Amino acid sequence: MSFLRALPYVPSLLAAFSLVAVPAYGVTQYRPQRTPFMYDITTFTTTLSLPVTETIETVKITESQLETRLNRSAKDETVEPLTVLLTDDDAQIAQMAEKIARSDDQDDMVDYLRRRLKVSKPLKKGGTLKTVDIDREGFDLLDKDAFAEMFQKTHHDLTLDTTALKRDKVVRKELLKQIGPFFDKDERKALEKKIAKGDPIKIDTDLLPEFAKKMVKKYIIYRGPNCFHAALAFHSPLMTSSSLINVKKENGYHRAMINYDELWRAINRSFYEINPDKQPLKYGDMLVFFDVPEDVEDSLDKPVEFRWIRHTATYLFSGYTLSKGSKSPNTPYTVRTLAEEWKTWKRYTKNLGVKVFRRSQKSVKLQPPMDLSDWIY
Repeated sequence: MSFLRALPYVPSLLAAFSLVAVPAYGVTQYRPQRTPFMYDITTFTTTLSLPVTETIETVKITESQLETRLNRSAKDETVEPLTVLLTDDDAQIAQMAEKIARSDDQDDMVDYLRRRLKVSKPLKKGGTLKTVDIDREGFDLLDKDAFAEMFQKTHHDLTLDTTALKRDKVVRKELLKQIGPFFDKDERKALEKKIAKGDPIKIDTDLLPEFAKKMVKKYIIYRGPNCFHAALAFHSPLMTSSSLINVKKENGYHRAMINYDELWRAINRSFYEINPDKQPLKYGDMLVFFDVPEDVEDSLDKPVEFRWIRHTATYLFSGYTLSKGSKSPNTPYTVRTLAEEWKTWKRYTKNLGVKVFRRSQKSVKLQPPMDLSDWIY
């Protein structure tokens, strides 16, 4: 039955319930129903399923970056020193030396680590695990490639096949519509020409906005720029540079770092929540992962607290995301799958839930009022 045909029945329905007392609410008294946390990402759908070929790459820190961190960390507290986590256990020390030292220097590395452990502080109060800073003496004993391997990550290198996209007007139009706010007119025209010619499109270089394109597959030297910063900067560096959002500078961290409360402020100012069980994901959607307290797991009345946030990632298409693993320079910016994001953070949380936020796309490609991107290495 159509809506118009149903109209004649409305008066009779009202009459039937005329004796029921219904309170009259003012506009400001209505409370929108909160979207529940999602605990099963396999139910998520996407508006864009694109024909891509995938190559799994391994990315790792370069020797020059290791050298830079070694030299600059002594003078700049925002540059993270080279470290390893160890206990005083001799077997563990020997194992670490075998892993990171040059083959001829393993015995010297064992002695070095023992000495450094004596002056190192526990990672947690009362704990046995210690953070060992590596100085020039230890650096000279390192197998630089082996040390970098401890922090290497996988990256999904994606290439879009435009042959089918050239023929499929509906999908092509949807793709150009979703990426439109992130690219200027010339960039969009260049993409349209590639599609018209049937040329392949590399996601890393052709289908990411400016900040993400600059940083994908890269490690930095500073501690601070984190997954929260990456998710906001995907939309615009203006968001992470704004004094309305990036309010506080944390001691020991680069100014670009975004805190939990700053992220939550930005979300509430510029994004709106969607229910991914009812709405397909779109390019640029922000996925926010929470460690949800058990007492609010099924409650829609208790407000969400920013302290529950653990991670953010930006959705691209076809189940792929872009994110940075942490605030440490030991993690790069990589393209991953949503399933990989979920599996990783499932290990670090008791009760992992996710919410999805979408920005009101009007003008996301703006120049920041001040440059907070000097940490890009």
